[in-house]
Amino acid sequence: MNKEFLPQGDNIRQLLVKSNISQSNINLLLREKGVYLGHSEKNNSVPLLMKSIISPNDFETLYSTQKTKEDSIKYRTASINCSSDFNVSEIFSDALDLNQSIIEKHTYKPNYKVIGNPSFYFENENTAVIDYKIERENLLNDWSNNKTYHEGSVILKKLQNDTIQVTIQQNSTSKETFEVNNIIINNVKKLLSQNSVIENKQDFIRIKFNDFSNSNRIKFLYSFTAEFCLYLEFKSITDIDLFLDPDIESPQDVRTFLKEIDNLKLNGKGLQNHLLLTNEIYYPKLIFGSIKFKYKINYRGMEGIANLNLSFPEYIKSNQENAELQISIDLLLNKEYRNSRTENEIRKKLFEFIEKKKIESFNNFRNK
Repeated sequence: MNKEFLPQGDNIRQLLVKSNISQSNINLLLREKGVYLGHSEKNNSVPLLMKSIISPNDFETLYSTQKTKEDSIKYRTASINCSSDFNVSEIFSDALDLNQSIIEKHTYKPNYKVIGNPSFYFENENTAVIDYKIERENLLNDWSNNKTYHEGSVILKKLQNDTIQVTIQQNSTSKETFEVNNIIINNVKKLLSQNSVIENKQDFIRIKFNDFSNSNRIKFLYSFTAEFCLYLEFKSITDIDLFLDPDIESPQDVRTFLKEIDNLKLNGKGLQNHLLLTNEIYYPKLIFGSIKFKYKINYRGMEGIANLNLSFPEYIKSNQENAELQISIDLLLNKEYRNSRTENEIRKKLFEFIEKKKIESFNNFRNK
């Protein structure tokens, strides 16, 4: 962020009151200044920071926290079986006119554009990657971010064992980059089809909400409490978006409690010990839309907290039964390790373990 002045007073308030700056972010900054509050709500902490002297490093920390949460990577994967072999660099060598595709997709002029003219590059003979950045304009936002930049990427890999398969990993940081990723994936599918690598009606296989029964969906998500990564130590489940299946009778002992409730937002420090999660007799009635896990992280001596969020966003928003699984991970490293390069390195390594665990659990709990 490039500004000619360091904001104080009401200008800093505009940043502090945003939902992606949490109470804990503000209180941590106050404690580092030697200020300890009995009541940590924003109504108490924000006025103190508005009146105090915010150093350039303090402001950069706050602004980076906002950007980190706003731009946290949402991670989805898909795969497709191929009917013939192919050369990755030959098929994906041409540039993609992404901005033209964006214009064609929108009835009115879109409020964002892809910067430059990105194309696939090749990490090796079986891996193609396209990285890009978009510029998004929102004149209704405050002075600090009426023009924002968001990154996205698509990673394509050809896997060859008994059969040939293409896997797609898409990383998005905003709804616009998610849209661009889908444009890229549609182009990938079109190119594979034109080159007779896949059949015309064939589509990518994704992990979807309706791939599970209510019980097995909970077991799939709950499986991430087990040890699956040498860098992570499970601490607790902290958030659950919970819906109730109206077609399933409530168990007798919680019938009164669940009566007249359509959905619940559970927040806590140890939800894995909650009554509804400790007894599988309740599982058929419960629909999990998202779940958040808290882990202690120790990556090559760098310590902190990792929050893993597994969700079906389209189901939460509009009850779409074919909602796709989305994964994101937020890192809060100890102060001496906080920088984007380190966090990106750690996040990339963790996703390798998460992907392996995801596939293993999916195969165990999917509808047969």
